[in-house]
Amino acid sequence: MMRKAAFAGQFYPSSGKKLRALISKYSPRVERKILVPGVLCPHAGYPFSGPVAAEVFAAVEVPPVALILNPSHNYYRPPFAIWMGSSWETPLGETLIHKELSAELAALELVTEENRVHAPEHSGEVVLPFLKYHRPDIKIAVICVGAGAPEPAFRELGHGIAECLEKAGAHDALVVASSDMSHEQGPGALDIVNKHDSLAIAHMEKLDPDGLVRECREKDITMCGVQPAAVMMHSVLARGGEKGNLIRRSTSAESPHGRDDYVVGYAGMVFN
Repeated sequence: MMRKAAFAGQFYPSSGKKLRALISKYSPRVERKILVPGVLCPHAGYPFSGPVAAEVFAAVEVPPVALILNPSHNYYRPPFAIWMGSSWETPLGETLIHKELSAELAALELVTEENRVHAPEHSGEVVLPFLKYHRPDIKIAVICVGAGAPEPAFRELGHGIAECLEKAGAHDALVVASSDMSHEQGPGALDIVNKHDSLAIAHMEKLDPDGLVRECREKDITMCGVQPAAVMMHSVLARGGEKGNLIRRSTSAESPHGRDDYVVGYAGMVFN
């Protein structure tokens, strides 16, 4: 079963030619790309967060396999739902699922085979064209992380991901956490976003997933993908990573389509 592109023409162009041209326009030329185990990438409409996402993937060597970890904006449970269909569609073409990796991940006790929660979720679909642009033959696995996912499970799944990558022969796979940063509305929204995003980014730069989750909970930081980010960071730690590096950050207020009374933050980071 193929997951059809549900948000083409909304979050990004529905024409493959226009989509490729837009990603190319956003992507800076980088002479020396680096191979990293994890990245954080935003998932808003391309006029808002596209330049941040493009700069992240321009900076890294996109390997043959990627695991995309999404927040689930529509379902509270299951905590970790893996897509077990055959492929995902975007205007850049069909992207095959890495069957061996998906099977290894599905065998983890924490993970549930569940395609239903992926159908209405935009956060992975918005990221995929950037991967496809840089690596047309890429294969993927995709897990939706529900808001009800228990905090102690983030470390367990992160370590499980590292083990599954080894078992599936995907040693250099890229784990992508799809997440926007703070969402705030009303007077002073931009100031709150800038303050809260700085706090969250500081923990990610230290590769401190537990601190990130705690800071977001205690300060009410509305980072929609904090759970996927924490899982990704634990997987990076399990694979020998030591730090996070901020590539670019911005807010929706910087877009020509932005508003002062509702502001969303975006951060692009690489972890190694």
